[in-house]
Amino acid sequence: MNKKGIAIVIVLVFATALLGLAGVYIRNSREATPINSKILERVQMDFIGQGITQLALLKFKQLPSEFYYAYNFSVRDKRIAVVDPWEKYLLGPLKGDITEPFALSYSTKCRILGQTKYKVDSIEFEVIIEGNGMKRSIKKTINSTRVKN
Repeated sequence: MNKKGIAIVIVLVFATALLGLAGVYIRNSREATPINSKILERVQMDFIGQGITQLALLKFKQLPSEFYYAYNFSVRDKRIAVVDPWEKYLLGPLKGDITEPFALSYSTKCRILGQTKYKVDSIEFEVIIEGNGMKRSIKKTINSTRVKN
């Protein structure tokens, strides 16, 4: 009979220990920050912005003279034309709307931080993305050297 009493005490001690561990686990799991869907959307917006920035850099590298012509005509000299070359340059993949993975709109801004005396320009591309009540801005700056061919 004495062994049966000790067995019950041992079982109760183990049950109490397991109950304490379960309580600690439940408390820790409640305090843990759940993954928010807004974080996922923000990361997706950042990746989309980085991709559009890469497209802007590629377009600049492939068409540098068109970039300088459009920028100088519309932005620097503030001339007006029926078809604005700067707006035309920024069309296509650099400005628009996306419906997947969620609805958002994006636009690209470019600034020349000129150092024309040395024939070196710093060009800043900024992609602004808006959607789902959030607004993200991705900036990329490159240095370019102008040489005559």
